[in-house]
Amino acid sequence: MNEIKVYDFNLIADDYNKHHSAHNNFMQIISHYSGITHNYKIMDIGCGTGNETINLFKSFNCRVIGIEPANDMLKVGEKNEEKIDWIIGSAEEIPLNNNSVDIITSFFSIHHFNDINKSFQEFNRVLTPNGKIFIFSISHSQMKSSLEYKFFPELLYADLARVPSISSLKESLALHHFSTTAIETEYETRKIDEKYLEMVKNQYRSGLRLLNQEQLNFGIKRVENSIDNNENLVDEINCTVLIAQKQ
Repeated sequence: MNEIKVYDFNLIADDYNKHHSAHNNFMQIISHYSGITHNYKIMDIGCGTGNETINLFKSFNCRVIGIEPANDMLKVGEKNEEKIDWIIGSAEEIPLNNNSVDIITSFFSIHHFNDINKSFQEFNRVLTPNGKIFIFSISHSQMKSSLEYKFFPELLYADLARVPSISSLKESLALHHFSTTAIETEYETRKIDEKYLEMVKNQYRSGLRLLNQEQLNFGIKRVENSIDNNENLVDEINCTVLIAQKQ
């Protein structure tokens, strides 16, 4: 496979927001494992355009901070909800005080961190004693079961290389004095239909923008063939939630 490109999220803010939605089952998991109240403060790291960040705010009626390095992504979030604190920053250099947040969430952003260990060190610094982290990601085995990679096989190799394994994340969290639990939950159920075809043509997620044009075109053709052949495929995708508590 050709060298993987690095993509500027400022260029895709509007499209990104259009193709990503919030998940209420994620909020149920956070509520169940945190005992959250309206007095809590939540930091959503790598918040993007803030779909899940806004979901946190509406679900728990507490102070929520969205941190994201791409300013244009933050602008979309702020336009949709002004009561959230939208701050430019990164996981490696969090612009918050020590012991200042009760919960940290990361919704499918962990693979964009430049330095996992430095990020977890920062998480430990800003979390209150016994504070918790909720990392939503897709395990390598969950990836391999997704139909998307059958259409775009080169994407599987790229994602396996850039998305940390669950076991490696557990090890890194333990090094930074976190105890961890991992659970599996539903992520998305997606019909392989004209709507999905339009999404992949628009490169609805960042991974698709890492492919070269030939790889993308071949994948789109595979999707079109599946639709034309009335295969009526449905991609049922699960994800893993790592729940870590500061010791």
